[in-house]
Amino acid sequence: MSEETGEIEPANLPFRQVVEAAPTAMVMVNKAGVIEMVNTQTELIFGYSRAELLGQLIDILLPERFRHQHPHHRASFFSDLSPRAMGTGRDLYGRRKDGSEFPVEVGLNPIETDDGVKVLSAITDISARKRMEERFRQVVEAAPNAMVMVNKKGIIEMVNTQAERIFGYSRAELLGQLIDILLPERFRHQHPAHRASFFSDLSPRAMGTGRDLYGRRKDGSEFPVEVGLNPIETDDGVKVLSAITDITARVKASEKLAEHRDELERSNKELATFAYVASHDLKSPLRGIFQISHWIEEDLNNGQTDAIPQHMSLLRGRLRRMERLLDDLLAYSRAGRLEGSVSQVALGKWAQNIFEMQAPPEGFTLEVAADLPTLTTLATPLEQVLRNLFTNAIKHHDRPQGRIRLDWRAASKTYHEFSVTDDGPGISPEYQERVYLMFQTLRPRDEVEGSGMGLALVKKIVEAYGGTTSIVSDGIRGTTIRFTWPINIGERLIRANPAEAKL
Repeated sequence: MSEETGEIEPANLPFRQVVEAAPTAMVMVNKAGVIEMVNTQTELIFGYSRAELLGQLIDILLPERFRHQHPHHRASFFSDLSPRAMGTGRDLYGRRKDGSEFPVEVGLNPIETDDGVKVLSAITDISARKRMEERFRQVVEAAPNAMVMVNKKGIIEMVNTQAERIFGYSRAELLGQLIDILLPERFRHQHPAHRASFFSDLSPRAMGTGRDLYGRRKDGSEFPVEVGLNPIETDDGVKVLSAITDITARVKASEKLAEHRDELERSNKELATFAYVASHDLKSPLRGIFQISHWIEEDLNNGQTDAIPQHMSLLRGRLRRMERLLDDLLAYSRAGRLEGSVSQVALGKWAQNIFEMQAPPEGFTLEVAADLPTLTTLATPLEQVLRNLFTNAIKHHDRPQGRIRLDWRAASKTYHEFSVTDDGPGISPEYQERVYLMFQTLRPRDEVEGSGMGLALVKKIVEAYGGTTSIVSDGIRGTTIRFTWPINIGERLIRANPAEAKL
């Protein structure tokens, strides 16, 4: 023992000099936990003089709530002597002479002396670091995005309230879990490679540039995200702080914008077609009317009236054709409007009524599938679709008798697929796209009565309600026209026009 300091010292005097010069508090205790050596930094940090500490139990430097556990921890260390950090994974605190507490890190080192093994503790006041960490946590917590910090193994070490809100997990459920818990299962096998790639080239950047990224909520639902990655240097190594933004609203807005753009393109094409119709198809019956009126005038001037009844019949035919064109144009312009009253429609009997209202020739019959479903829908547009398909099948048939069949199948959870099949002459594959265009017929108008708007109208109505149309025919005999229709159009109607949708 030193007579000057009262400290028990190792035989090697330079050892005490090294301890004294250390930038951290150094405290050496024996197996009983009695303090045998301290340095000046210990006096500064804890507020005790050297004389007040020597000979005291180490418990004097511990908060009271931890003192009862310390003999057990000390005995554990002496039973397995090796340099190591104290209390790994726990928050450690020191206690000053004035009773105040402060966070510390403690390194333990066994020291061989003539009096047996001692423990030299290097104690660092980490208050400043803790304040920085707390400020960092506050910044992360206040972020408007979900913030998730993981280590190199992908284990979650920090999340904020936004992460809890967006993903539906509590903080306790996320901490200590692999980041994979927030990924859709189909992406999880790829993630370790992406994480390793980031750690091999540490720099702030967006994740998955050029790819669609998705997060997975606790309930299993997925949503589109953007992720910014930032490397964070810590005492425990580099971590990755991810800023995760739910971009569902933006994606929906983009999809809506794309729909509007597509609709505008369709409208422009329809406008161009209409301009052609106005200059050609609408003028054609007008030219015919003008020509017939000229014939009538000539006959009257020449006193020849025998042909006038025939001319008048032709004139009325041209007027009827003109009227059909105008009616079909009006119907086409109104097709697909998401408005009106929704009702329950039992398709079987309803389809038969629509067919009979077309006054089909005696030789034509309609067969309907026995299990046709009941739909919650707008009756008028669906009636327009079926009426035009039935009329088209009858009008273009090449025989005095014909059989038409209405069938269906469940195409998805939200749509049924219906099909109208006839045994007429068929539509050659090269013409199957053309028949959907406005005012297109495959036979001369002198041979078939109609404006050529039927299938164009069908396509526009079906697509307005999110459906699709297709034609199946070998062009020799028989045609099947398929279309999909919403099972419950009410939900789509309410989203598009809530003020006008009513059940």
